[in-house]
Amino acid sequence: MLGRVGLCARRPGLLILAIVIVTVAPMAPATSVNRPVAGARGTAMTPQKAGIAELMRSYNPATGLIGKSWWQAAVALSTVETYQQATGDTRYRRVISAAFADHKAGHFEDAYNDDTGWWGLAWLQAYTMTGDKAYLAMAETDAGYIHRSWTGACGGGVWWSTARTYKNAITNELFLELTAWLHNSIRGDTKYLGWATAEWDWFRHSGMINPAGVINDGLTAHCANNHEPTWSYNQGVLLAGLAQLYKATKKRELLRTAEAIGTAAIRRLTVRGVLHEPCTGAECGSNAGGDGQSFKGIFVQDLKVLAITARTSEFAGFFRRQARSIEAYDMDCQHQLGMVWSGPLTGRTSYSQASAEDALIAALS
Repeated sequence: MLGRVGLCARRPGLLILAIVIVTVAPMAPATSVNRPVAGARGTAMTPQKAGIAELMRSYNPATGLIGKSWWQAAVALSTVETYQQATGDTRYRRVISAAFADHKAGHFEDAYNDDTGWWGLAWLQAYTMTGDKAYLAMAETDAGYIHRSWTGACGGGVWWSTARTYKNAITNELFLELTAWLHNSIRGDTKYLGWATAEWDWFRHSGMINPAGVINDGLTAHCANNHEPTWSYNQGVLLAGLAQLYKATKKRELLRTAEAIGTAAIRRLTVRGVLHEPCTGAECGSNAGGDGQSFKGIFVQDLKVLAITARTSEFAGFFRRQARSIEAYDMDCQHQLGMVWSGPLTGRTSYSQASAEDALIAALS
């Protein structure tokens, strides 16, 4: 089984590498993440540009969404926004305003607070890019919606859903990032800073950060760490949240905590330097999609937020390794990107495309 590389007539020089990966876990080749690749009709494109163009093939103008999953469409929209911020390429900016126009009546709210949190972050990012206060107002609306689920159960924190049966990491991390970022976006704010500070004070004592320095999925009914998987996105969103809280408070210990978590996550969630989820089989995703297909891209994108905020090059080698591995083992001739960054190429959906594209973008200087 040669995988995708052996099928790429335009890149025959990598055929030997494709044969090797059958028996040996791949190490990323020392290529440039900014090198031109063959695009449509023979045009030269960077891997980032080729990857985003392929992602936009999943955009549905009838729904205003990339793909079909509600929360993952928000994550993919953030990928488009980050691509524009990183490259200055504005050709896809209309998908941002289209998604907003098509769904603003529902305020991007549903029964799951993490879904609302992803959309709130996407609109706050859009506000940062455009200055359009309609986006800022929506992010505030979404933060207020989530805050209604803050209760004293387990000492604080917001519930995962309106059913109020589970307090988990991702929902509270999203609330931290959203509220701290709102504070940093609104002159004279005190409300959102208060919410963000209360969130972090609760989270760091909640027990979800385990002795290894990484974050499990959530809490049991008895308010103890449930020891469920340490998904990569549970590490990543907290890094971005702490970076935003640092901007608000200038407390250096927040950056030190975030860098320690990022380092621990890389140590425990990589195989030969390439990011992997702590899962096997269908739990990791499939050709039909799955939540896990989006996780790694979220981690890398948010680790880059931390690196930029902390002005550190500590993770630069990690970013390059992810991009090189994706280019070598997880990209076909049409620039479709799969869910396993070390190969073989499998599980190609809009979710895997956006996730791997996040890694390609993060590798840019």
